[in-house]
Amino acid sequence: MGELLYFAETTLLWMVAVFFLTGIVIRSLFFVVNIFRSRPFSRRSVLNRFVTLVGVFAPFHRAVLKKPGYTTIRYAFHACIFIVPIWFSGHVSLWEESRFEWYWTPLPDEWADRMTLAVLATCAFFFTRRMILKNRHDAGISDLILILITGLPFLTGYFLTHGTLDSIPFFETYLWYMHVISAEIMLVMIVFLFCRTRLRKETCVGCAACVENCPTETLEFYDKGALRLFRYSQYQCISCGSCVNVCPENAATLHHAVSIRHFFRMLSKDVIRDVELATCERCGVTIAPKLQTAKLGSILTAKEIEMSLLTHCSRCKKLVGRNSALVPTAWDSISGGQS
Repeated sequence: MGELLYFAETTLLWMVAVFFLTGIVIRSLFFVVNIFRSRPFSRRSVLNRFVTLVGVFAPFHRAVLKKPGYTTIRYAFHACIFIVPIWFSGHVSLWEESRFEWYWTPLPDEWADRMTLAVLATCAFFFTRRMILKNRHDAGISDLILILITGLPFLTGYFLTHGTLDSIPFFETYLWYMHVISAEIMLVMIVFLFCRTRLRKETCVGCAACVENCPTETLEFYDKGALRLFRYSQYQCISCGSCVNVCPENAATLHHAVSIRHFFRMLSKDVIRDVELATCERCGVTIAPKLQTAKLGSILTAKEIEMSLLTHCSRCKKLVGRNSALVPTAWDSISGGQS
């Protein structure tokens, strides 16, 4: 047991550190490759291209307009997770005592304590939110495990620093190793952690407003037979929240997910949503997602539906010779001008 614990705090720690740095470099490289391949990037000015490239590291969430409080909490949470491990005085001392002999000015201990407690409080908030609040249907076991893995290094570190559990023999002996191993698990997890766009099946009508407003072509759709398929590339996403901000149904969300499979899908896109398409009742051509048509039908009166020829394609509307002037206005009312 003693040899295993010694391995965890020495050789394994360095192996995890190398793995973490290598994984981050690979992800950064393929992010740049995918961004350069996207058409919107090539059409932008030099300044806008630079903003796009750094956007993944410091994303400005446009969703802040819809959820200002929640977005602010997320920003503060991620800032604390980044700052505390690097500038905590105990960690700086370990680097100074290592073979590298690196030193930088640490945070005051009281600041580090407050930020650690902020991380733990936010983890508790996220955990409770996923377990109890109305969006609990979005939460799976993996979501809860992710929160626990994130919070455990901070929890053990806080107890270790303050000697809170020293009166308990087990924790007095093993708390340090628990802190090191939990931090190693978290570093490995980060390599495979992606902030992905999710389109909720319960509310998404397939209007494609998210696709039209995506600044990096991370999201795209294509119609295949009677289905509209939405595809997404995690290596192009800058987590800007544009999809969340423009979605008229509040169906688009940004969701953290840990996936080894996604890590290796560096130049491809995943299908994240499919919706069934309605067909023109006159010629049989696909015209629009059924869910979107149904939503429009619930807004219009029977007279307006009859006048707009809702179940006809644009060609058949002209052939029938009916007035279709109501259609653009009606579609705008539920899809923000997207069709």
